[in-house]
Amino acid sequence: MTLVAKHLYFGLDPLRLRDAANRVLSRIPEHITNHATVRLDALLDDFRLGAATSRPILEQMVKDGVLERLSANGAEYAITTRFREIARARIVDPLPREKAQMLIAHCGDLARRFNRMATRNKYEIETIAVYGSYMSRNHDLADLLLGITGRHRAQGQRGVMGRATAQTEGTDHIRALFEGQSQFIEVAFFKRLQDVPRPFSVVFKAED
Repeated sequence: MTLVAKHLYFGLDPLRLRDAANRVLSRIPEHITNHATVRLDALLDDFRLGAATSRPILEQMVKDGVLERLSANGAEYAITTRFREIARARIVDPLPREKAQMLIAHCGDLARRFNRMATRNKYEIETIAVYGSYMSRNHDLADLLLGITGRHRAQGQRGVMGRATAQTEGTDHIRALFEGQSQFIEVAFFKRLQDVPRPFSVVFKAED
């Protein structure tokens, strides 16, 4: 897992979050790798949280799968794999907007090349939209979220060799192509452009 400096996670600075997660794990015997639990008072102590400020933070951690509530009153929680990943996370500098703009332009070139060259994949990229933190006014970005819609490649454009591409294989190929360009890029697939979270901006559209 990668955490980005200058951005908050559950309302916490990433270094504070990672250090707190490690303090929690230090309470757990090393031989317990599954079904580890921690009490609420220990969480508050290790995260340096007051009772009043802890509720929304812990609720969001439960919602995001970082913690699992084990009792109705929230007195005890289970440690999840995601929690352990936070404790081991790298903290990196954010993505400058200028660099993000260069990456977006490069992704447009990749999409055009994919549509022209990847003829063994029966899918092609129809549109790419950028959304998330890029649509804010922030100069330093925590991510670069790309929403992609696809369509079946015209029959005459498909390669004559190789078996037909299954849907998951087609999307996995496209995801790897773009996410391999930067650790900040995250790809999500949508059936329609209208389904992309708003606000968004279309940065690539295939030729008809």
